[in-house]
Order: sequence, then C-alpha cells, then structure tokens
Amino acid sequence: MSEDSSIGPESIFNLSDREMLEEIEVQIDDASVSLTHMLRASSIISTQVNDLAAKCSANAQFLKAWRDLLKDGHCDVGTPSAADNC
Repeated sequence: MSEDSSIGPESIFNLSDREMLEEIEVQIDDASVSLTHMLRASSIISTQVNDLAAKCSANAQFLKAWRDLLKDGHCDVGTPSAADNC
C-alpha cells in the first residue's frame, strides 16, 4: 500500500480532487495486487485439495476391496488353514 493509504478522515478534506483520485487509484492497485496473490494461493490450495481427494478416494476403494474380501471369507483369520484360503 502507499505511504498515504492511512490518511484519516480529517486529512481527506485537505486533499485536492486530483490528489484524492490518485490516492484512490493507488489503493485500488494495491487491492488488485493483493487479490491476485490470493487468487494464486487459492488455485494452489485447490490443486492440493484435489490431489488429496484423489488419494483419499483411492485409499477408500482399496479398503472397500479388502472389506469385501474379508466379508466373503477369503482370508478367514479365525480358521487354522487361513493361509490356504488366501
């Protein structure tokens, strides 16, 4: 932000219309730079969230497959011949 961006209401009346316009333009430029940085950060975070969601989905599918195998009794750990069933 500009050095004058912290001007108080009392000093607004001391500025000419041109100075006021310039100050507003500087503040708009500063805000646009900040918003651009926030957009980039949001995009990066969005990509990371999508990657994490894909990994979670793959893990969920893996766990469901194991659950289904165990439900079907393919690796019944309780029987002495559990190694033969797998």
